[in-house]
Amino acid sequence: MPSRAATAPRAIESILRQVSRLWLFLDRFDTVPDYADDEGIEVLRSQDLGDLRANGKFLGLARDSRPCTFFGVDDDVLYPADYCRTLELHLGRWSGATAVGVHGGLLPAPVNSYAHDLKVLHRRAPRQHPTEVDLLGSDSVAFRTSTLRFDVRDWPDVNMVDLSFALTARRHSVPLVTVPRKAYWLSALDENQSDSIWAGVLRDDSRQTELAQELVALPRPPLPKRRSRWPRLLARAP
Repeated sequence: MPSRAATAPRAIESILRQVSRLWLFLDRFDTVPDYADDEGIEVLRSQDLGDLRANGKFLGLARDSRPCTFFGVDDDVLYPADYCRTLELHLGRWSGATAVGVHGGLLPAPVNSYAHDLKVLHRRAPRQHPTEVDLLGSDSVAFRTSTLRFDVRDWPDVNMVDLSFALTARRHSVPLVTVPRKAYWLSALDENQSDSIWAGVLRDDSRQTELAQELVALPRPPLPKRRSRWPRLLARAP
């Protein structure tokens, strides 16, 4: 987003050398910013590909059919140097059969209000053990495309990425798991912006509540059997 000009360069710098390619969706930019000028960045523009808003962060899945581990990231989060390596290790512990992430959420059944009923397992909070969740934050999610692949242009809603991703995963019987980590392993570069998606949810969560009700009505897929031990590296995450 153009309003993230202060945080996007730092977020990109923190993740760029951890991946083989960074798909950068520029949402309603008049020009391509200087921080997008890097050989490792593939720029996608809303003017060329549609008004996808936050959904555009997953558009790379439809642009390249080669198998990979796909990491969802945001323009206002600072990622540690071992971010991709750690999530990849956790995917390996589940044999790639889950999607894993940091920021998560749990929903009761029934859901009366998405904004008020959602229990957030925040990215800043420590977790001692992997936890199965109903939603993963798309700012900190990883999955293998051999397990889950989709085209966000098929989603009926925009700016409801976490719920849309959760519904897609559940329909494909892919469990969602938050990973253990120390407090503030991921840190926000900015929070509570007036133009944030969550600010919009707090104003009106009627559509999100409908999607949450649809999600909890679907059976949660069983977790696959884990491999024997969690890597020691994860206990030492800074």
